[in-house]
Order: sequence, then structure tokens, then C-alpha cells
Amino acid sequence: MARPKSDSRHRIIASARTLLRRQGYHGTGLAQIIEHSGAPRGSVYFLFPGGKEQVAVESVNDWAAEVAGLIRRTRAESDTAREWVRAMADHFAAELRESGYTEGLPVTMITLDSVPGSSGLTTACRSAYDAWLGALTEGLTGYGIADAEAAGVAKLMLSGLEGAVVLCRVYESTEPLEDVVRLVLKLIPE
Repeated sequence: MARPKSDSRHRIIASARTLLRRQGYHGTGLAQIIEHSGAPRGSVYFLFPGGKEQVAVESVNDWAAEVAGLIRRTRAESDTAREWVRAMADHFAAELRESGYTEGLPVTMITLDSVPGSSGLTTACRSAYDAWLGALTEGLTGYGIADAEAAGVAKLMLSGLEGAVVLCRVYESTEPLEDVVRLVLKLIPE
């Protein structure tokens, strides 16, 4: 009879994602991730021989796929580019409110305190941003935004979102995000 598959890997990544969003890479210890996950200590060292850095890199990779999927999914569900932008912003605003403004965007905290110091995290964060910018650009061109403009608007959208979420945490309000969205929507034809 086969042994049931352990969910330790999933629990460790999920805990790391939560803690890294709240505290950043340097503010989160491997022992804290282990305790938060409830996974056996030996599992962490077996599953992640690269230690905390490997856990963080895999968390970033997990976020990259999740957010790119969110971008594409909301694009498929939205009739207009303006509706799409609002749907994505609503998603992130809801996450902020649900966390009590303690959890920022997935990769921001890691980027700010670990890039370019860690080559593994630099590569993972760059890949995440590339995936998100690619999905945003693809979405914008799908709505008829000119190729020459779409990449720049995508960068503005992503950097505006990241900066707005930092301000949302500081002010414990989604108003900064709402302001940024209102301005981004002025760049997108109806």
C-alpha cells in the first residue's frame, strides 16, 4: 500500500509566501517558516536543501505563475480593458483589506530587501516581473492598444500598482490604489 503523499512542501511554500509578504526576506527566518507551516523540521531540509533562499525562490516562482494566471484570467473575463484593470485592482484591494494591510504584493518586499544581493532571488524576481509585464502587454494589445504603447503602459500599470500598494499599507486604506487606477484608466481608450 502506498504511503499518502505529504503536503509539507505546499505548507512550507504557503507559510513562506504569507511571511515574506508581511516581513520581507530578511525579516523572515527559516525557523519561523517551519513553525508557521507546522511541517516537520527535517522535511524542510530534505525538500529545500538550499535553505531559506530556495524556499523564497520557489515562493516567488509560485507567485509569478499565480499572478500571471490572474492577469490572463481577468483578461478573459473582461469585455473591455477598463473593466480588466478595475478587476485586477479590485483583487489586490480585497487582498489588502483581508490582510488588515499587513500583506503587500508578492514580490515587492523580496525585491526591496534582497535584490540584487542574492543572484537566485534576483533571477526569480526578474522572471516574475517579466511574466507579469508580458501578460499585461499581451492583454493590452488584445484590447487594441498599439504594440508600441502597450509595453510602456504595462510598466506604468505594474509600477503604479506596486507603489500604490506600499502606500495602501502605510495609510491602511485602498485610496492610493484607487487614485492610481483612476489615472491609469485615463490612458486606456473606452
